[in-house]
Amino acid sequence: RNCSLSVEQQPVRARMCGFGDKDRRPITPPPCIRLIIRDMATGQEIDPAEIDSTYFVLTVDLWNDQGDQEVNLVRSSSHASAVSISATATTPYPPPPERHLVRVDMAVPSQGYTPQPIPGAQYPMAPLPGYPGGPHTLSPHHHPADPHQQHYQTHPQAPTHANPYGQPPPPPGHPASMIPPMMQTGPPQPVPQAPPGYMVQVQSVASHAPASGMFTRNLIGSLSVNAFKLVDTEGKTGFWFVLQDLSVRTEGFFRLKMNFVDVGTNDGSNRLTTGKAPVLASCFSNVFQVYSAKKFPGVIESTPLSKAFASQGIKIPIRKDGPKTANAEEYENDD
Repeated sequence: RNCSLSVEQQPVRARMCGFGDKDRRPITPPPCIRLIIRDMATGQEIDPAEIDSTYFVLTVDLWNDQGDQEVNLVRSSSHASAVSISATATTPYPPPPERHLVRVDMAVPSQGYTPQPIPGAQYPMAPLPGYPGGPHTLSPHHHPADPHQQHYQTHPQAPTHANPYGQPPPPPGHPASMIPPMMQTGPPQPVPQAPPGYMVQVQSVASHAPASGMFTRNLIGSLSVNAFKLVDTEGKTGFWFVLQDLSVRTEGFFRLKMNFVDVGTNDGSNRLTTGKAPVLASCFSNVFQVYSAKKFPGVIESTPLSKAFASQGIKIPIRKDGPKTANAEEYENDD
């Protein structure tokens, strides 16, 4: 058998649906693809009544207008769902600057050392229980203290001067006392300085933050459909794939690529195959345009083929003819 695909109803235009999850703007008119199966010996088309189409599947991909690059994925910004997007690509934010973390490895202090408050400190700092050597974030304006005045307070003590924010550090056991210093709000804390006998290691940690945008599918909807035996406008029965639920997130010019596979075992048992299924036929649609909301000229009027398939049970939105109601213009603009 020789299989081929023919796009009998080509996509023309669509309104971009953006990066939200609820807003869908189907491609109009809905693409309709006919599957043609011929006998390789005679070249004649086989009667659809003689073929089991239970496991006939058509998959759809989005390609550029040249048909030489797949564009199924698009990068969206983190706030794209809250704003109107009218560009096919977004600009990521620059990564945050490198951070420097200080890790203090506690060791036995040298003899004769007496812990003292840090002289000249603007904000008092009391080490938190459970975090004797936790990491601290360096302030960008931090200047190392004089080597002769380096001290490190090893036990919680009452501050020697007023807290500029009016509240002392929480007592041991308080829920806030278990929060690491880098997670607490308020003014920046001075970096602890190691006394004689303490070992300090400074680690430079590059903050490789992920890109502000993430990749998402540009073509959404039913990306795989089953075959239906339908009668066309000329009264001929055939195998049809109807793509009435496809939307594109970004504006631009695109093509659809259709691939036909038979996922059955083809051994007469009418079972689903558990291995690989080869692509038996492929085809491209014509170029269609996806518009932004302001530029969209409107949906295509329902075609005779769409109406014929809708009358046979295919869920295709059909625009009813007749006098317009009061809100018809608003409805069409929303379409």
